[in-house]
Amino acid sequence: MARKMHKGDATLEPDSIENERFLSEEWLSDNGALIDITIVAESWNTHLVDDLKERGPAMLDHIAVRLSLDPQRVSLLLCNDEDMRVMNKIYRGVDKATNVLSFPLGGDLQRADDIPDEEVTIGDIAIAAESVVRESSKMGITAGDHLLHLFTHGVLHLIGYDHEEDSLAAEMEGLEIDLLAQMKIANPYHNDHPVFGMWEIE
Repeated sequence: MARKMHKGDATLEPDSIENERFLSEEWLSDNGALIDITIVAESWNTHLVDDLKERGPAMLDHIAVRLSLDPQRVSLLLCNDEDMRVMNKIYRGVDKATNVLSFPLGGDLQRADDIPDEEVTIGDIAIAAESVVRESSKMGITAGDHLLHLFTHGVLHLIGYDHEEDSLAAEMEGLEIDLLAQMKIANPYHNDHPVFGMWEIE
């Protein structure tokens, strides 16, 4: 995940060709929340990344205020469908790409022992570029709005929300709808679109 893919991280050799694939940044919100982001640059449209850079930290602030939390720090990997397929197979046993995966701290991915406490995130999120574009086109919404929704969904998973049961799904979806409305994004669940976990591709 993102923390394992930063330039200069111990998991990548300093002069490795793999380092060239990834761009790493930190996006800070007005209230002190932070997105520790790694981008597979060749897979992502610059405008989409810029849009998330503007709205993603603001969404973290909305989530913190709504749920009475301190400013949150999350690790985000903007990858491609093939990277996502590999992670989905390793961590879920599903040999298909999907749109978003979340790994809460203490779950499948453990943080490195040498990461200072002040840099610890609440977990890792991965979002696949091709899935964002393909699904937003299918739903008739902008790719930027869909990307922000996937990010929001991933953050809520890190905080502890789930959708394995109908009652839990209804609570999580309702919260997402309200949070997205604060960003002037329409209800993504209208028309019963299968937004998550339904469009895994072969």
